[in-house]
Amino acid sequence: MVGDELGPGGGPAELTAAELTAAELTSAELTSAGLTAGVRAGYDAAAQDWADGPGPMYAQLARVLVAAAPVPLAGRLVLDLGSGAGVAGRAALAAGARRVVAVDLSEGMLRRGGGGHPVAADAVALPFRDGSFDLVVAAFCLNHLGSLAAGLAEARRVGAAIAASMFAPGWTHPAKDAVDDVVRSFGYRPPAWHTDLQPGSRASDPKELARCAAAAGFTRVQAHTTAVPTGLATPAELVSWRLGMAHIAPFMRSLDAPGRAAVRHAAEQAVAAAAGAASLVVSMVVLTAS
Repeated sequence: MVGDELGPGGGPAELTAAELTAAELTSAELTSAGLTAGVRAGYDAAAQDWADGPGPMYAQLARVLVAAAPVPLAGRLVLDLGSGAGVAGRAALAAGARRVVAVDLSEGMLRRGGGGHPVAADAVALPFRDGSFDLVVAAFCLNHLGSLAAGLAEARRVGAAIAASMFAPGWTHPAKDAVDDVVRSFGYRPPAWHTDLQPGSRASDPKELARCAAAAGFTRVQAHTTAVPTGLATPAELVSWRLGMAHIAPFMRSLDAPGRAAVRHAAEQAVAAAAGAASLVVSMVVLTAS
């Protein structure tokens, strides 16, 4: 989906509203278009409650990613690719970026952003001229693409450098597993797009990331794993993080108020009882290249 875009010498036009329909697809039926539609619908459903759910965790992860950028941010033009609610864009502006353009498939997330000028577009078909940006920041974006190579090639086309992040292969937390078990007991089944893109894919492998970045034309490629304390610690905070994720949010919104309250109560009890449940420290892969 390519909506508003930067015209030569001008800013992005005003976002237009679009009818977004979430189609239930099996993995076998999931085409590239279906994958895009599924991701967009999931994040549209999650947008309303994102700030009080996963938002605080992703904000801290974004600050760490931006601090690792391979070029100084002061005075730079930055593309926040897969911007979501704009936490990476805000971190870039706080670090001195001159301007941030925020690109995402989900208009719902863009409307709640505030981290840059919003543009509704697909990460593998960006409506910008070659070399438009000094830096592309891709916070937990590349792992949502059907083709890692295509996403990095498009980032290299429009940007001189990149800083990207994703969850490390195999990373988990007791609260994640506890909440996932609870929602399944209430009838939740993961959507096909999430099943296809779940952590552990090629996009989480530092060696594969580095290889694809180099193939896309980036140089000085580095990929490493770092542990990031997020500040989330209480059962309520950890449950809000999980229930607000884009693959679970549509299920939660399908329930009535008593149903949502029952899920939350059971999830908080499960997290409190989970062995080893503690403050959330994320193992994050960071790719930088220029």
